[in-house]
Order: sequence, then C-alpha cells, then structure tokens
Amino acid sequence: MKDLTPDFMAGVQPLKSEPVAIVSFAAAKKVDHTIRRQAATVLEHKELAMGLSDEVREWVEPAGVIEWRGDGIQKYVFRDLKLGKYGYDAKLDLHKKLVREARVDIAQFIQDCYRMNIRNALIVHGKGDRSRDRPALLKSLCYQWLIDLPLVQAFHTAQPHHGGAGATYVMLRKSEVSKIETREQNRKR
Repeated sequence: MKDLTPDFMAGVQPLKSEPVAIVSFAAAKKVDHTIRRQAATVLEHKELAMGLSDEVREWVEPAGVIEWRGDGIQKYVFRDLKLGKYGYDAKLDLHKKLVREARVDIAQFIQDCYRMNIRNALIVHGKGDRSRDRPALLKSLCYQWLIDLPLVQAFHTAQPHHGGAGATYVMLRKSEVSKIETREQNRKR
C-alpha cells in the first residue's frame, strides 16, 4: 500500500514555546455571565439592605426575649422553633460588626439561606449589655430587620446552649425549588 501523506511535511519540527491557554468564545461568555451575575447579586443584597432602617423603632432589653411570628405559622411550629427543636443549618455571627456591615450581612445571609434551601438559621447578635451609650443596639436592629425581611417567617431568641439572649433562631420561607421537590414527593405517594 502506498503512503498518501504528502512530502511537504518532511523535515518540519514543532516550535518550542510556552504553553498557550486557548479560551473558547463560549467559555469567555460564561465567565462574563458569571461575573455579571455575581455583581448583580451583590447589588441585590445592597438594595435589599438599603430598605432596612438604622433607626431603632423599638428598643429591646439586653437580656430580653425577641420573638415574632408571621401569618401562616402555626402555634406548634412556633413553639418548636422557640424550643430549638429545629436546630439550624446556617449561622451568622455579627460580633464586632458595625451597624452598616451587619445590615448588609443579615440581608445577604437571609437571601443566601433562601437560595440554598435552608429553612432554619441562627443569627448571633450578642446581648449588647456592655454598651453604655446604646445597650442592645444591634439586637434591637436585628429584631426590626428580621420583621422587615419578606423571606423571614418567624424568629425567636435562642436556647441557652445556642447563645441564649445573644442569638436568635430564624425560620425562612420555603424556596421555590424546595416547594417543587415537596410537590414531586407528594405525587409519588
């Protein structure tokens, strides 16, 4: 059988050079989309946080209990939240945070928990009993911010083993993904 390879390649040697990364247009577009999505998420968190006021409407005592139950939360569900029976799947610690940082962190934390299908979280805000000028400032603000955030269904001061008066259990709405999964499970029955 005759060799059909042309002789014009005879004697050609590959160039020695540094490896070059070849990025396809689709990969570059995906990276660009990811960067834009991350920037939009950051902007969304800041916008959500901007709706939260830094002025305290109702002061809370440092050792006081904070609680709130939105419409649709049954009494026994709220009781179990209060008793810490649901535990928590995510935790946010606000110690040593400035008010403006805490506001953005809480808005972002609640949003992230919702996106990750986390229903129960813990926010550690501290008691604020060491602050002489404005005792329990962050705790009082957390109280009103959590009420103002639409993804929060209920919250209650944590049990002592989870932080007591310096922490709060937060119950979030079910995400759309979680609702669809529940519907699918119920259809299989």
